[in-house]
Amino acid sequence: MLKKLLVAVALVLPMLAAAQNIKIGVVDAQTIVPNLPAYQTAMTELEAIDKKYKDEYAKFMADAEKKYQEFKALENDSTTPPAVLERRAKELEDFQSRLQEFQKNYAEDMDKQQKAKMEPIMKQVMDAIQAVGKEGGYTLIQDAAAVLYYGGAAENITQQVKTRLGLK
Repeated sequence: MLKKLLVAVALVLPMLAAAQNIKIGVVDAQTIVPNLPAYQTAMTELEAIDKKYKDEYAKFMADAEKKYQEFKALENDSTTPPAVLERRAKELEDFQSRLQEFQKNYAEDMDKQQKAKMEPIMKQVMDAIQAVGKEGGYTLIQDAAAVLYYGGAAENITQQVKTRLGLK
């Protein structure tokens, strides 16, 4: 029994000693990223792309409204042959399909554009965090957004990361 206790103590003591050497950093990336010039440029570019899509969508909708009004006028005209009404109804259905495809392409393209523009920015931030971590001898650096409790044992390194990225 005493032998088992000594073995257990021998195993636990090094872990306790190692636990005392842990240096934890906390960084608030949400306050860093929006201040980066590359992020601001990316957001401006994304807004411009979004505006082009929205302008095109507005034109699309204006055309749809025009086609719908023309169809309604033909539908209310008793002299309109059924074949013409069918053709116009088919045109409206096709237009609706193209509109849905446009909306799908818009969402996919905006997602793709955002990922393409944000990946290098996030890599830049991660590289800075890792550099500060290595320089400061940190064992662990956690994003403040994911921290549930922030006690005195952790050090906020947000300003160091900002400085590393050339921000105030």
